[in-house]
Amino acid sequence: MKFKILCIFSPMGHTFTFRDGEVVCDNETMLVFTYSAMSDGNKKTGKFPKNNILGWSVTEDKKK
Repeated sequence: MKFKILCIFSPMGHTFTFRDGEVVCDNETMLVFTYSAMSDGNKKTGKFPKNNILGWSVTEDKKK
């Protein structure tokens, strides 16, 4: 799934925001995605173990 914005909420109250990317893997244990870094615009990969995620929200990129 491609996204415009992906926000990940941690159990400790932190929010992580990622832009313009794609979810590569969403299985029982891991969430893996690519995104454009806000600092330098380079494509990067994020990996979060699901046991470190309280929840997440996605604004999908519906462009074809």
